[in-house]
Amino acid sequence: MLTSYHEKIPPVLTSYRSAPNAGNRSFWQSLDSKHAMLVHTHALDAQKQAFPALLATEYLAFTRKGSRIAYESPYFKRRTLLASLVLGYCIDRSEALLDAIIDGIWAICEETTWCLPAHNSYIRDTEQLPLADVNRPVIDLFSAETGALLAQTYSLIGDDLEGVSPLLPKRIIDEIEKRIFTPYTTEHFWWMGNEDEPMNNWTVWCTQNVLLCTFLLPTGQAFRKKVFEKALYSMDCFLKDYGDDGCCSEGAQYFRHAGLCLYLCLDILNQVSSNALTDVFKEPKIRNIASYIRHMHAQGPYYFNFSDCSPLAGSCTIREYLFAKAVGDEELERFALASRNTRNEEEKDLPDQINLTYRLLELIYASNHALKTSFPQERDHFYPSVGIFISRDDTYALSVKAGGNDDSHNHNDTGSITLFKNGTPILIDVGVETYTKKTFSNDRYSIWTMRSIFHNVTNFPPFEQLAGKEYKSEILELGETSTISLQLKACYDPGCPLVSYKRTVTHFKGKEIMLREEVEGDVKPVLTLMSMHKPTVQENTITLGEAATLEIQTPFQSFTVEEIPITDARLRSVWPEKIYRVLVFYETNLIIHIQ
Repeated sequence: MLTSYHEKIPPVLTSYRSAPNAGNRSFWQSLDSKHAMLVHTHALDAQKQAFPALLATEYLAFTRKGSRIAYESPYFKRRTLLASLVLGYCIDRSEALLDAIIDGIWAICEETTWCLPAHNSYIRDTEQLPLADVNRPVIDLFSAETGALLAQTYSLIGDDLEGVSPLLPKRIIDEIEKRIFTPYTTEHFWWMGNEDEPMNNWTVWCTQNVLLCTFLLPTGQAFRKKVFEKALYSMDCFLKDYGDDGCCSEGAQYFRHAGLCLYLCLDILNQVSSNALTDVFKEPKIRNIASYIRHMHAQGPYYFNFSDCSPLAGSCTIREYLFAKAVGDEELERFALASRNTRNEEEKDLPDQINLTYRLLELIYASNHALKTSFPQERDHFYPSVGIFISRDDTYALSVKAGGNDDSHNHNDTGSITLFKNGTPILIDVGVETYTKKTFSNDRYSIWTMRSIFHNVTNFPPFEQLAGKEYKSEILELGETSTISLQLKACYDPGCPLVSYKRTVTHFKGKEIMLREEVEGDVKPVLTLMSMHKPTVQENTITLGEAATLEIQTPFQSFTVEEIPITDARLRSVWPEKIYRVLVFYETNLIIHIQ
């Protein structure tokens, strides 16, 4: 799709500017005063904090203990502090802020590596090296983000740094040349794309930040063209793994690193090429990628989640709105603004975000907060490429995950359902714990949150679902009356003596949800139901607090209720101290009505 635009690349590629430099006081003083004050407040807070040390033993903690946070916590703090300081300095060019910025720039430029220990390898899916080779930098997600942070810093305050010492802006350019530009043009990292090799959010996320480095800094025309052309190829490699429906198989949370990074890649390339790629935004596939986040919104702050995605995927930022404007989707514009306006006032400048460009865009477009709008009326939707079935009414928001167990960031969750009622989670997908070395290793599916026995689907002990492209569902019926029927036999361990497992989910609009399980084979079916509400079991009824009632209308054997303590910080940001797993033991058939 995109490589066909090579012939439209103009002979001169201009620089990319998100905003004028800090010396343009008329621009910076014209911005939304409330948002600017928030930015300045966060900058003053950052000024009081020291840039933490980054220790070799903290880097080694990943290979030694499997810990990511030991190194990542101080690593990310350095970058959020610098982003806050630079943006605040653009509002108020104080000497104290500039001195703090200089310390941050120097500290980051002095780092042995910008690559995280969890990503420190040269070949995809191979063991990470314990420490980094300073002579052969790896471009991972956050080395590219670091380069973009420093490049945007140069673009905004390069003249001010020059006034202190010409060695400061020179150091930024030299380090980005060494750590980003040279490896980008001399190495092949898997995320760059290679014919049919599968890609994910890394491709556009890294590419976006390489583009920011290239077009924010004073690079030459030959280099700019080379990067432009390589970026088009990488983006095509990314797009090939999307269906025409635009569904992100990684979930709503990763849309912010996938679809939105694709948008910014296109926007950068358009701005530097006199809009040579404008027609790309007219492509139905690109429009569908943009609208994905709106369809995946469930109720209130919650999104339909699967894989490593959290149900609290976050409020929209201005980027969703700008993507909507680019593709001409008025409903998405409304959704993006309505969602963005739900963000807490103290978080509207994205204070925890290390990408300075994102924070800059929030400030520039802060006046859009004044555009009060309501969420558009959402409709039922189906994504055939990934198998996401969504049905809604005024009370319920229901999703069924058909498809298979070969998604990026996959969980073994095929056939599982998530359900919300009046803004409350009823049947939940737990999500993923804090990332460790184990998360993306051969032991991934020993983690409890990844296993089908902790998703809302039937299992057949000791057999459960397995990961891989062959473990997928077959859609038997996709009814116009909000019904989906699946054959799930192929999702399970081939050693399981299962002949057939048919699941039918029907949404009777304005009334209830009905779940029907039909099993054949020499197996003992056990249905899992995950809930954040403490279940009360009585005869054939499961009551989930005051939220919902599940009534079983067929013979069954027994119930078991398990209490699961939630101690992981990432999960605790979503769920209470305890969640619950209800196990329903039955013979061959089960019908449950949910109200």
